[in-house]
Amino acid sequence: MRRLTLLTIPLLLAWSRTAPAQAAPAPLCYHARPKPACSGFFFTNFGAYLVVGSDQTGDTPLREVADWGFMANVDTRNAVGGSMFASLDRLGFALGPAVRYRRWLSSEAALDVALGAPLVTSTDNIRSGSVFGLVRWSPNHWFALAARPELVRQPVFLGCGSTACNYAVQSRGRVSLGMEFGGVSGVVLTAAGGIATALLAALIAGAAD
Repeated sequence: MRRLTLLTIPLLLAWSRTAPAQAAPAPLCYHARPKPACSGFFFTNFGAYLVVGSDQTGDTPLREVADWGFMANVDTRNAVGGSMFASLDRLGFALGPAVRYRRWLSSEAALDVALGAPLVTSTDNIRSGSVFGLVRWSPNHWFALAARPELVRQPVFLGCGSTACNYAVQSRGRVSLGMEFGGVSGVVLTAAGGIATALLAALIAGAAD
């Protein structure tokens, strides 16, 4: 028995030296990367867009969208997650959740698609049942080119009769094209955009008075 023990000890020592070390779990990241660098990542995006085409409002086609959320890397090429978006354009303010999918094209570049719905709006121009989409290509973690195809339910003027004017809620498609900035730039631009919007609203309200 003693001989067996003496033989076992050097074998265990040799195995412990050659056995592979257990890999540490991938961390959560703010600089988005696929596995194995990151198990998941947070993102803070801010986008400046141009709404393509005209509508009955006749207002500016400029648009700003903030999109903050989290995605989990399922494997080395795919990630899924969700976000909360806030959009401000000529139809008004909209806030709501979105589900997202990312396909990693390299260690930095990625293609994102998302689908969301506004739950809170500032006007009747965006009604319940509207669907907001996103297609986004990013060469790195802080810059992206994006398109937002959407189906917006809004009241449409049908005409006036002898006693009243008629409106109906209809779905209309629209597309916004623009660029987005992420990381620290996304945080800074979101704050700057919010402050600028608040100041503009205050100026408009003061002029109206």
